[in-house]
Amino acid sequence: MTTTTKQVNDSNVNVLPFQGVLNFRDMGGYETIDGRKVKRGLLFRSAELTGMTESDRELFASLGIKTVFDYRDDKEAELKPDPLFDNVANVRVPAMNQPHNTGDIREMLKSDLFRNMSVETFADMYVQMAIDNASFKKLMSLLQESESLGLLHHCAAGRDRTGIGSAFILLALGVDRETIIEDYLISNVTLVSMNEKMKEQLAGLLDEEQMERLSAMFQLRREFMEAVFGAIDTKYGDTNSFLEQEFGLDADKRSALQDRCLE
Repeated sequence: MTTTTKQVNDSNVNVLPFQGVLNFRDMGGYETIDGRKVKRGLLFRSAELTGMTESDRELFASLGIKTVFDYRDDKEAELKPDPLFDNVANVRVPAMNQPHNTGDIREMLKSDLFRNMSVETFADMYVQMAIDNASFKKLMSLLQESESLGLLHHCAAGRDRTGIGSAFILLALGVDRETIIEDYLISNVTLVSMNEKMKEQLAGLLDEEQMERLSAMFQLRREFMEAVFGAIDTKYGDTNSFLEQEFGLDADKRSALQDRCLE
């Protein structure tokens, strides 16, 4: 399907003007395969929330969010806790089996992930994270509860773990895969300032080869999400079987979900 260039444009990509939170987006606006559109104001995605300013808190309170779903591990959440809001449920189920690096760049540079980083290893990491993951299963369970909407899901930068979760939400709603990939790649734009700031901070610590490797880590590639979709097709055969077997979203439940979230 080739609708992506029409769909992923300035009118559909709704990046909200938070001062202390990056990559905060309303996931609404995308057209589904059956011609409906994802409603705005129901589903949101973002980076970590700990940097919220007072005006950010006011903006957040205006969005009608009832559930904040956090993919981060214990250490990440302890160092950078989510703010609390009245009448908002905070749910956290770590999406990664191994503790995620929380900001000690020297530790990251010594890690096997950094030394062995390649497009292939990153794609493998996505596949391992995506399939049979309690975090995404909980996310998709919440998605089916009308009282949990509006729902915000986030990780540290709102790109990898949140990117996979967003893909699963949009698949369930009937958005085509190419559009989902293009939506995923938007984080390459919304996180430019964060990536450049980190590169500046590390310029004196890394040699040229390490800087190139780090820059590659910052760049999201369509191959990562394509690897997830390939794994889905290999294990389950198609999207419908994946959604039903992985998340219990049979045809009736998926239809009910779409009726709530589409217009």
